Amino acid sequence: MRTALHPIGILIGHTLPVLILAMLYASMLSVVHPLLSAESINAWIILGSVVLITASGSTAYALIAWRQGRMIHPLYAAVTFLVYVPVFWGIAENMSTLFPWDIPRWMIPEDAELYAFRLLCIPLAHALLVLVISSLRKEERGSPLRDLLIAAGIPIGVFLFVQVIEPFRRSSDFEQHAWVVVMVTLVIGFLFFLMRGVVSLVQRAGKGSAVVGIVLRTLIALVFPLLGLAFNNGLLTGSFREVNGIFGDLSHPAFYIIAILNAAVVIWPSSSNMRIRMVQFILRAIGYAYVLYFFVLFLPLLPVSIVAIIAIGIGFLLLAPILLFAVQSVLLYRDLRFLAARHSRINLLGLFAGCLLLIPAAIVIRYLHHRTVLHSALHHVYESDPSDPVKPLDEAALASVFDQVDANRSRGRGPNTHNTPFLTPLYNRIVLDNLTISEEKLATLRAVFLNEPTPVLTSARRSPNSSSTSVDTVLVRSTYDAEQQVWRSQVDLRVINSGRGQEEFVTDIALPEGAWITDHYLVIEGDTVPGILAEKKAAMWVYNNIVNYRRDPSIMRYTAPGHVQLRVFPVEAHDMRASGFELIHKEGLQLVLGADTVQLADHAHDAVAVIAAEGGGAAYVPSAVKATLPRVRRQPHFHFVVDGSEAQRGMRSRVIDRIATYIAKEQLDPARITMHIADAYGESLAYGPDALAAFEHHVGQGGFFSDRVIRKVINNACSHPTAEAPVIVIVPSLPANDDANIGVLLDDLSDIAKCLPEGDSFFVLDENPSPTQRWFSNPSRGSNGGSIPSALPEVLVLSFPDGPCQYLRNTPTAEIIVDPIHMDNLPPRLSGTWQDALALEARWRAFQLRGPSGEAGWSTLVRGAFQAQVLTPLTAWMCVENDAQRNVLLKKQEEILNGDPSLDANDQDLTNMSEPGILWMLVPVLLWIILGRRTRA
Repeated sequence: MRTALHPIGILIGHTLPVLILAMLYASMLSVVHPLLSAESINAWIILGSVVLITASGSTAYALIAWRQGRMIHPLYAAVTFLVYVPVFWGIAENMSTLFPWDIPRWMIPEDAELYAFRLLCIPLAHALLVLVISSLRKEERGSPLRDLLIAAGIPIGVFLFVQVIEPFRRSSDFEQHAWVVVMVTLVIGFLFFLMRGVVSLVQRAGKGSAVVGIVLRTLIALVFPLLGLAFNNGLLTGSFREVNGIFGDLSHPAFYIIAILNAAVVIWPSSSNMRIRMVQFILRAIGYAYVLYFFVLFLPLLPVSIVAIIAIGIGFLLLAPILLFAVQSVLLYRDLRFLAARHSRINLLGLFAGCLLLIPAAIVIRYLHHRTVLHSALHHVYESDPSDPVKPLDEAALASVFDQVDANRSRGRGPNTHNTPFLTPLYNRIVLDNLTISEEKLATLRAVFLNEPTPVLTSARRSPNSSSTSVDTVLVRSTYDAEQQVWRSQVDLRVINSGRGQEEFVTDIALPEGAWITDHYLVIEGDTVPGILAEKKAAMWVYNNIVNYRRDPSIMRYTAPGHVQLRVFPVEAHDMRASGFELIHKEGLQLVLGADTVQLADHAHDAVAVIAAEGGGAAYVPSAVKATLPRVRRQPHFHFVVDGSEAQRGMRSRVIDRIATYIAKEQLDPARITMHIADAYGESLAYGPDALAAFEHHVGQGGFFSDRVIRKVINNACSHPTAEAPVIVIVPSLPANDDANIGVLLDDLSDIAKCLPEGDSFFVLDENPSPTQRWFSNPSRGSNGGSIPSALPEVLVLSFPDGPCQYLRNTPTAEIIVDPIHMDNLPPRLSGTWQDALALEARWRAFQLRGPSGEAGWSTLVRGAFQAQVLTPLTAWMCVENDAQRNVLLKKQEEILNGDPSLDANDQDLTNMSEPGILWMLVPVLLWIILGRRTRA
């Protein structure tokens, strides 16, 4: 055990934890430092200086001692205790100064207050080990009975003092501080003698000592861990049920299984046979990772171990992980010495490291598998081209991953005690990129792949304005830029709250095509705060958190194609707020602001010719050009979408009869009909006997994912326009009164359906006598008609000499047309011109179609919008009150940009590294149990 005094222990047990602590707090302070007072900043400087100077001195001492070949001197341990015990006391006394309550809690990690206690306990534990080993002279076995009796006498003496002497005393303030010093000394002494006694007992030889050693190892390695898990998980009866989950969610069966297996190899007497001893060494090294996990988890509880022992009688369970760490460390050390007689120490240490990493590697591999499965599912549903062939995913693996993700989401919604310490944050980091999945999105994945109940799609994405807030005045200024031949219009709003309380102002702005918002501002306490163009999900996350704290944010974002929402909070009762934004547009237009309409610019400079986008693939067709285009009616091509899931196999014959009857009744041309068998993956066939037979014998996988085949139809129609227009007919298997009968439709399907010039309607052919017409913008409602119209609405046709015809809506307003097939990548640098905005809009629409769009992926579009400073459906303009809010926004934005675009932002309970706040929760729980016991007594 003398090797435990090697100086490398200082680098691992002291330098490394302090470096991690410095990085964690530096990351936090880089965000919130603008909100800290001078007193708080000074407190942080003092704390950081003391810790870093101590760690630097310890590191220098370790390097010098290592170079000179000397062991750690016991004086190092004494100095460590003399420094860090007052540091702990200072942190506890100045907690409100280091972490002021006026800093919003969502800006800092959930358990930032506990970082110092958790990480700085590691140097103290190492110092305690140094004291214990140094007190045992070389080859000395010690006197374990004496040490254990002294350790047991300390809590007994404290208990007697509190019960017998303390009630008759009156203490001064000085004496109270003195008793704090005494209690700290007693705790250190208790832990020292306890650890020394256990280490001595494990090292003793002889028959009697062997029997005692087996009994001791059985208690420490098997009984105490299982009791501790049962205690934490609420399996014990009586008062102990109140502490369910106090140390986190440790209810997974693997905790019990590994505890039993590890106990078996610890209790197993060490063999003198070299091969058996090697097996014991390997198994003990594998279980050592489990021991280290609980050692780090329970290490901060050592100072309250005496209190727990006195208060509830089983407080010794808090010491079980620390004692098991000591016992298993001694066994591993003795195994290593025994095996070193025939094997190289370097090889043995390498074997130990490999075995130690086995359990963590298995956990990480499992999490990486979950990541692969989950991201494959997200890519299939939300990102992949529906025309591409897909290899079916493993439903059993998907179900397991969805359950795990849902469990983590549930933990994130509740208190931190429902997290599995260290593992839940690791899972969120590896699998979810420190983000999350919304409840609706997870339900959609389950419906698509597992055929679970389909989430009902609603179209109400625009929130209504508060009845008491309204626009008071609107001021507009339009300036014509002759160089770019565009208008720049400034819109200044004054909003008023006529109600009696604080309200949020919300209004919807209808933007015509070819107009984009290029700036935004909000007046906060007399200062005009310019807007920040940020990633949309990050901005919404920050906005919601700020609003919860009643601060001053505003946000502008797209809620649907051509619809921008402005939110300002708060507007005080009978008060007025000022905000505004800037637009860039090609023609004079009427801007609709909620119930108000304002004219921006005139029509003197309106374009009279088609304007092609730089880089190709898109063009702006002004209203003057549309007025000259010929009108045509395209021929309908019917697309029958049927439910191919296994759950509805029994309804397939009825669906086939319904389709055949309708085709015969309406005398539809089979050559203009395509049949789409929709399950999780989908199959499209030309209508005929083969298609009907394929549907009847189709082996369904997952649920009725109608969105995928419908999206495929729309994508093809908009990417390759022809003289035929799609008419989508869903033929459900479920009854007409079932909201899930149209299958799973994603909420952005209505956005891409806007590219259909005839409109975004579809039809439902259920058991009712006549089909129902519905719209993707509101698919749950429809209107009954006699039949599906064979004559489609007129559209405008625009012909190009070197390309296919483009079909436009038969409306007088300007329109943007997109050709994703002939679209180049975004230019490397955007400068904020109208052409840049047109290029971004075109590539966004191509990206929505999920077809060929070059390298213009999600992150490219977001960063392109940042360069051009143009609001797009992927970004949001936001005004914040201070630099701290800005820092949080930028940090969250970087997390989202580095993650999967299909993931969602959420609160910090899920995205930040967080462990259970056990130090703070222990005291009220102990008091609860004590009072409960006394009441029953």
